[in-house]
Amino acid sequence: MKNETLLNIVKEFGSPVYVYDAAKIETQYKRLTSAFSKVKQLKINYAVKALSNISVLKLMKKLGACLDTVSIQEVKLGLVAGFNPQHIIYTPNGVSIEEIETVAKLGVQINIDNLSILEQFGTKYPNIPVCIRINPHVMAGGNTNISVGHIDSKFGISIHQVPHILRIVENTGMQINGIHMHTGSDILDIDVFLYASEILFETAKNFKNLEFIDFGSGFKVPYKEGDIETDIEEFGEKLTVRFKTFCKNYGKEITLAFEPGKFLVSEAGYFLTKV
Repeated sequence: MKNETLLNIVKEFGSPVYVYDAAKIETQYKRLTSAFSKVKQLKINYAVKALSNISVLKLMKKLGACLDTVSIQEVKLGLVAGFNPQHIIYTPNGVSIEEIETVAKLGVQINIDNLSILEQFGTKYPNIPVCIRINPHVMAGGNTNISVGHIDSKFGISIHQVPHILRIVENTGMQINGIHMHTGSDILDIDVFLYASEILFETAKNFKNLEFIDFGSGFKVPYKEGDIETDIEEFGEKLTVRFKTFCKNYGKEITLAFEPGKFLVSEAGYFLTKV
């Protein structure tokens, strides 16, 4: 965005003012979709927690994105922005079963990361499709505070507990339509991400009626000029090959999903104030 444009905005609206560059967001969105252009079914779930501005959400909808939410408030915001409930995935952590039930009744895709909640929900609502968040036990992310897929993380059901998941699914007759992971933020090493993806593929083989596999996000973004970032093009090329192989062995085409947040919006904001 040109400096002249930003200065004119300050003249018109005053300061301080925060400006979001829609063109930059669109560029990043197209960059990600282009990296996975050889995948037949791709879904981009924008992570609302990265930037919940209602106008930004409406832009995401216009671009063709769906939403990744972590609270009932974010779900409701997405609905206000015009999203179809079926285009919203809800991945809470540590909330009550009552909140999850409320969101499910709105028609939103539920993503559960807790064995107890999984069993409670499956017992009461066996006909509502559910996604399961897996903890792959992989240390990935810019630092320990933003690494959420390791063995000590509270996020996700451990891969070692897959037999317990299968027992719950069998006992309740519930429908599992998706498998999900999110290993951390600011992931630069794509080999670590690919390693975690292989774990998710292996886990997915246990479920015969999947509609999608959600790989989360956490791509490293540049915070200043000259900063390093995830090579999203190389990553797209390598994961696409692996995903196609999985679909072939699985026996049907399913959707590959991501949940980018900062990747789409971190370079699109300008905070303007008079000095």
